[in-house]
Amino acid sequence: MKKIIIPVDFSTTAANAAAFAGELAVFYGADLFLYHTYEIPVGVGEATYPLFDVSELQKAAEHELEIMAENLSSKLPGKPVIHTKAALTSLQEGLTNLCNHLKPDLVVMGLSGKDALTKLLVGSNTIRAIHYLKYPVLVVPPKADFIPIRKIGFACDYKAVEENTPIEALKKIVKDFNAELYILNVDFNNRNFSADEVHESFKLHDLLSDLKPEYHSIESEDTTEGINQFAERARLDWIVVVPKKHALVQKLFTRSHTRHLLHH
Repeated sequence: MKKIIIPVDFSTTAANAAAFAGELAVFYGADLFLYHTYEIPVGVGEATYPLFDVSELQKAAEHELEIMAENLSSKLPGKPVIHTKAALTSLQEGLTNLCNHLKPDLVVMGLSGKDALTKLLVGSNTIRAIHYLKYPVLVVPPKADFIPIRKIGFACDYKAVEENTPIEALKKIVKDFNAELYILNVDFNNRNFSADEVHESFKLHDLLSDLKPEYHSIESEDTTEGINQFAERARLDWIVVVPKKHALVQKLFTRSHTRHLLHH
């Protein structure tokens, strides 16, 4: 792992995600890229007009990024190379272009969801990034501290595992951290059971045999609830999810009356 991108908006959540990414960068000897996008505020009246000069916005963003980089560097045990970049664009367009240019090993983003505004931002930024980016996205809850990664859970539905499973990336992370791997499959009353599923489970077993993972069948009517409960019980550090369905990914990171946000 040599390149890690962290989109930042200068919030405490983004700062915590950057600190987490910094620890990863030290571990891997990777370069960090702090990335901020902004758009021009426009006043509305008889005629629309920009409220700020573009050059002023650019200088202000670059200044804040420099401060953030200095603060981050001063708190890390090692001294990774930290690059900064600010751009006048939408986050989706800018992040996509930056990833296509740098081809990062990982994109690290913060997660929040305490109020209506942050829930909206999570829905439009972090969760969307998981779907439109073609690179792994690590989502860091707001109070998560970096600790040695010892247990990794991989949620798998046993459907087209060769096509849908990032085998090499998964193996690299597990081996780099010398972690235990747990394969999680959620079902209820065998409603998803089929001959194809059995065949795919054996195929995954062969693909990951050198990691010696533990396989767990979780009985739950709700996939998200089943994954969360197992993660809390087994004290998983990371969960790997292939985002085939928007609903599953969003539920994993959304607080409700019956589900608790997973802080691992």
